[in-house]
Amino acid sequence: MSAARCPRCGTPVDATRLAVCPGCLLGEDVEDPGRIGSLELEEEIGRGGMGRVFRARHVRLDRAVAVKFLAGEVASSPEAQARFAREARALALLDHPNIVRVHDFGDEEGERFLVMELVEGRSLAQVLPLPPAEAVRVALQVCDALAYAHARGVVHRDIKPANILLDGEGRVKVTDFGIARIVRPEGPRDTLTASHVVVGTPEYMAPEALAGAPPDPRMDVYAVGALLHEMVTGRPPVAGAPVLTGALGVVVRRAVALEPSRRYASAQALGLELRRLADGSLEASLPPDEALWLRAVAVLQAVAGALMLWALVVSVTPRVLAPGQLDPLTMQPAARLADGRVVTRARFETGPILGAVAGFAVALAAYGLLRRHWRHEGLDAPAPEVPLREARTFLGVAMGCSGLFALRGVLELGAGLSMPPFMPLVGGLLELSALYLLCVSTLEAWRRQRPLSREPALWVGVLLMLTPPVLEFSMYLWHWQP
Repeated sequence: MSAARCPRCGTPVDATRLAVCPGCLLGEDVEDPGRIGSLELEEEIGRGGMGRVFRARHVRLDRAVAVKFLAGEVASSPEAQARFAREARALALLDHPNIVRVHDFGDEEGERFLVMELVEGRSLAQVLPLPPAEAVRVALQVCDALAYAHARGVVHRDIKPANILLDGEGRVKVTDFGIARIVRPEGPRDTLTASHVVVGTPEYMAPEALAGAPPDPRMDVYAVGALLHEMVTGRPPVAGAPVLTGALGVVVRRAVALEPSRRYASAQALGLELRRLADGSLEASLPPDEALWLRAVAVLQAVAGALMLWALVVSVTPRVLAPGQLDPLTMQPAARLADGRVVTRARFETGPILGAVAGFAVALAAYGLLRRHWRHEGLDAPAPEVPLREARTFLGVAMGCSGLFALRGVLELGAGLSMPPFMPLVGGLLELSALYLLCVSTLEAWRRQRPLSREPALWVGVLLMLTPPVLEFSMYLWHWQP
């Protein structure tokens, strides 16, 4: 009895298992795909450049699975076969709830196939765009999967919406490790693809990946940043794409930085930042490097403020001058003493005042540059409902200033003790620290568009901070005698 032949191409085929030969099975749609080994193929559920995916039932395991075949001309390519085997090896290393599991890898009648977990759901590409909160939730799970894979030496290299599946419960499943690289330091490197060969989807590839650089986990970080941008805006971060603003925009821009050293160091680090964003602690805050610039500008403002206060104090402190020291353009005598000297109670102190004006100009220019940078980078994040943590810190330091002043009064007036020599120095440092924190709080309020009237702690702190120097100077003027 002669063997049955494929009704499409005439190739001998086991009719008890397959309706057509494997080549025709993968080259055209058929109503009844048949059976391969212990797999009962049911219907095609997806296809890509390298293969086709069928829903099937694994008879021995009695479970629904997904079976991926190399298809068409690709099936005869040694490189494609090597990549297919690499995907199997990469997936075999991984067992994570956010990564599609592999059950088996085989070769039947010249056709290679991969038996994987069947994900009932849709690809991320089918549901874009997403609300920002949902996009962050998805990106978090992708980061968890990649952090797990990177820890086992596997770099995915092809993160994109089509390779992210969402099951019926919205759980993320990362799939398609066909161009992944195994780069475990303790073992031989996967060298199936030369380092100068560019593989992947350009819109999601880091610049160094496009240049053919060796695989690095930060390439996947870049891809997640591009993915996150597309999830929210509907387009990856290419020319003409919408710009993300706010805290989410800051995270994305750092993830897709052109220089690898400027990106998040790992998928785990990106995931931690996204968790901060998800729980609201990052929504109104600046990244650490950006917060450093804000503090630098606050220091300049505090110094400028101190110079202005110093110029004011020097200008209104009474002085006794010899007649030859009197400058008619900047000084006006308030009284003449019997010995011919003159008393001035207020003057235009040229040096201190010009120094204060110069300090104010520098602080104002720094603030203008900072605001310009915030607008350019999307860091102007309106969050008027978020209280200022800095205001509470400022209040605490201001209370320390008033407390130290009160302690001095108790020691000198109540107990009759002399003031310790360090107290004026400590008090001055506390006042300067309070002024710095006031500038930080004000800058943050302006950036978030939070009205200062909604920060009573700030106003109480200003009152407590000013009370000691104002009282001290008033008492000095009250008791001053020429």
